[in-house]
Amino acid sequence: MKRCVALALVAALAASSASAEPVELSTFRSLPRPEPTLQVRYGEASTQVVDVFLPAGPGPHPVAVLIHGGCWSATTSGREQLRHLGPELTRHGIAVWSIGYRRANDAGGGYPGTYLDISAALERLHGNAALHNLDLSRTVLVGHSAGGHLALWAASRSSLPATSPLHAVSRVVPRAVISLAGVGDLDAFARFVPLFCGSGILEWLAPPDKLAEVSPAALVPSAASIVLVSGVLDRLVPPYVAYDYARAVRAKSGAAVRLINIPDAGHFDLVTPNSSAWEEVRSLIESALKVP
Repeated sequence: MKRCVALALVAALAASSASAEPVELSTFRSLPRPEPTLQVRYGEASTQVVDVFLPAGPGPHPVAVLIHGGCWSATTSGREQLRHLGPELTRHGIAVWSIGYRRANDAGGGYPGTYLDISAALERLHGNAALHNLDLSRTVLVGHSAGGHLALWAASRSSLPATSPLHAVSRVVPRAVISLAGVGDLDAFARFVPLFCGSGILEWLAPPDKLAEVSPAALVPSAASIVLVSGVLDRLVPPYVAYDYARAVRAKSGAAVRLINIPDAGHFDLVTPNSSAWEEVRSLIESALKVP
């Protein structure tokens, strides 16, 4: 009898494992990506554009600010890679402000350009809020991978010294930052950047003498809530990367940081509709924005 139970348990575990393959990059790339409701330009470069998705109805609408990943590199797609999440959120009454930015190896990107772009796009959100009836008291920053690094940084830039060109006191204060497989401790992760993203990216993005200005782990976050979501099966940014950031920030400022590890999820499950990981992420966004 015990042997039968054991065999049944093994079979159940095998079936569970077989049905829980992480989303591959090729699957993520093949997702349909609808055009946004409108686009807002905040600079002259082709990447200095925000994709805006607006829900039906008059509002005021809570806002999810999305920041795309892609290794901080112009060799990957930009804001277009998260367009499929627009309808996923607008159907739940959430407006989407999805930021494009100059990457590390774009002309004018790296330090300080990439970071100035994030700040400028957030300031444009403040300037356009009334036009689109956006409720900035209900805003959440959501970044994936490299975008998770930039989301965490954006919520911490006000703690930079006033002498830094990146210092800014944002008029958009998010209720929460949700980092999806993001790199919060850039110093600890630095040795992996050339392996995953190519040579030169780290040097453009974070010159050695500027690392303390651009690594979120060296700063103090202003958001009321920091949530770090990791896929247990993520081979690019494993869960320990989130733990490195949480440990550093807790020691530095005592900030509340929540760690969520999603079983059977890889790097792209977190931003792929119809995956159980995305359902959990969407639930986190709705909870932060107090969406019914």
